[in-house]
Amino acid sequence: MKLTSFGPDVFMDEKNYALSFEEGLVPKSSSSKYFGQVKNLAYDPGGTGDDELCYTFYQDLMREKDKALFERYSYTNGITVLMPGLVGGECRKNSGHYHDYVKGHTKTLTEVYEVIAGKAAFLLQESHNFDSEEELKVESMTVVLASEGDKVIVPPFCAHCISNIGDGPMLFGNLAAPCPLRYDPIQKKHGFGVYILKNSDGSLKYVPNPHYKALPELRISYAQEAPDLGLIRTRSLYDSFLEEPEKLEFLYEPEKYENRVWELIRKGEQE
Repeated sequence: MKLTSFGPDVFMDEKNYALSFEEGLVPKSSSSKYFGQVKNLAYDPGGTGDDELCYTFYQDLMREKDKALFERYSYTNGITVLMPGLVGGECRKNSGHYHDYVKGHTKTLTEVYEVIAGKAAFLLQESHNFDSEEELKVESMTVVLASEGDKVIVPPFCAHCISNIGDGPMLFGNLAAPCPLRYDPIQKKHGFGVYILKNSDGSLKYVPNPHYKALPELRISYAQEAPDLGLIRTRSLYDSFLEEPEKLEFLYEPEKYENRVWELIRKGEQE
């Protein structure tokens, strides 16, 4: 099966959901996570066997002719394949993390994602004290719903986790400037502030995580286009970067673009 939303040609085996790529497009690395490695983050840690595949990540996918541009900006990219189905009623998800500080910045770096196939829920959990020993304070929680072609920017200070809310496999791509990743605040709390489950009628159910002492009201948003930031539904992030790299300046200038990123998310709440 050929996937058309990434830019370069990507092919998915419809039996095991493994990816292959056009000639000359070779990932720098790939890795998989199994349930035994992430069950500490699950709504139901006994929901399936430890050896069940949850997701596979392919790192740094770029054509040889495009590598110089990626290197000039120091950007990384990749594709994650989230398996279909539920685990103990919960939608499949990746582990999620916060971005740590980068020297020279007062805010943590943003990241941009796109849905390549399927339907996704991006859970954004804002915490300014993620790097302290204090009780983790969650200042806002937003779920951004997205489908194929949609793009979502993660604002500064937001941990982010992506869930597969569709019926089949869900694939998402990312583009980011490198920074340290902090998994430990999420690990300590056995996941994010809410677990995303699916009811028998297919609707979503948001269950609070009891390991948090206080949580804000969950807000629901929908992914928005933003041509000024290179976010166009019919154009891949890969192609947007090649054609107009200056529009993705928000990836390494979080101080300049924080308000614009939140403006997009809040606009999506009105739909």
